[in-house]
Amino acid sequence: MSSRVERMARNEVASREINERIDEAYRGEPPANRIDIVCECARITCDAAIDITLDEYERVRKDARHFVILPEHVVGDIERIVFENDRFAVIAKREGVPADVARDENPRG
Repeated sequence: MSSRVERMARNEVASREINERIDEAYRGEPPANRIDIVCECARITCDAAIDITLDEYERVRKDARHFVILPEHVVGDIERIVFENDRFAVIAKREGVPADVARDENPRG
C-alpha cells in the first residue's frame, strides 16, 4: 500500500488518541452519558464532532481496528462499515497497512 494510505491511517490514530483523552475525563460517569468526540476519519481537515454514549465508545474500543466516523467519511479501500446508526458509523480497518497501524498505535495496548 502507498504512503498515502499510511498517512490516512495515522490521521485516524491521532484522532483516536484525542478521543481517548476525552473518554478518560469522563471515567466513572454513567455509561449512558453522551459525550462529543472528534471524527476518527482519514480526512486531515475534518473537524466534525460525533455524539456518542460512553458505553457505545467503549464497545468500539474493544477492537483496535475499529474507529468512529461520520458515515459519509468512509474510505472504502482502507475500511468497511461494521455498524451504523443515525449519529455515526463504526468502521473496521482492512487488513494490511491500515489494520497494522491501528493495532500498532492502539493506546489501550
